[in-house]
Amino acid sequence: MGPLAPKRDLGFNNYGAFKETVRQDWTNYGLHQAKPKLIEQRCAWAGGARQLNLAPQDRVVIMDGPDTGKIDRIKEVQAENGTVTLENHHRALAVGMFDSPARSQSMPISVGSIRLVYPLKNPETGITKDVIINHLKAVPPNMQSPNMSLDRWQYGKKWDRLIPGLNLVIPWPEVQVPEFETKKADTVREHVEERTFYYGLLSQPMPELALDELRNKYSRFRTRHESWYIEQKEMEAAAKKGRFEAIKSMQTPLQEFHERQRELRDTEGEPVLSEDMLEKIGEFMAKKKNAALNEAGVSEVSSQAPTQ
Repeated sequence: MGPLAPKRDLGFNNYGAFKETVRQDWTNYGLHQAKPKLIEQRCAWAGGARQLNLAPQDRVVIMDGPDTGKIDRIKEVQAENGTVTLENHHRALAVGMFDSPARSQSMPISVGSIRLVYPLKNPETGITKDVIINHLKAVPPNMQSPNMSLDRWQYGKKWDRLIPGLNLVIPWPEVQVPEFETKKADTVREHVEERTFYYGLLSQPMPELALDELRNKYSRFRTRHESWYIEQKEMEAAAKKGRFEAIKSMQTPLQEFHERQRELRDTEGEPVLSEDMLEKIGEFMAKKKNAALNEAGVSEVSSQAPTQ
């Protein structure tokens, strides 16, 4: 179309622009969700979707489409979809929601449509040049390898990527350690590790708030209480005793007599049965038993079992 061709990668105006959803990868949404087999086919050359041997800042070459043969760097990796986004190429002029101004946006491209580019040295000529790598394999890391680092283990991949035919490990891109900014609500490590509780032989083994977390603070079986709670209960008991004394001062003579009798019974203790009383109780029980048997027409049988 010459000068009439839509300029979808510029972003100066809305000429040739379209909705963002047009070039999105919708194979993983709704009824057209991609099967795991399709995603695995996309990532087969790079070690598979589970151990995808691609990372941001890797240099790759585009193998198909309008940008065939162009080299770019990976911006983001979507291993769950088997796609990546590039920094400069495979872009489109897209109009956002609510008719917002058009902008140039990176679109996802299948992992099967790219290949890794890495400079390798030719052992015969000694010349180092970019080589397209068509196959990568994930292998357990060699801890003595200079390509692995602590930063990579903490913030990146935990395996090495190997070219199977050459047995050559391709190093991962340099990992930028994230910088965390401490906010007012954050607790820094030095405050966490700082010792703030000191105790002696006369103090509790842990703070009271920790005890409340380990046991039920409102349990009816609780035996240890705070000083303010004990003081409150003592005040309640004193007030109850004061009300009882006030009521006691207004007793009638008959009520005073009954109270003295109760106090005498409490001082005497529990009654004790003498041998004569126990003997009379036994005779009465035997008499009642014989009367019941005679009334039923049954004679008393010995409780001893017959011997054979």
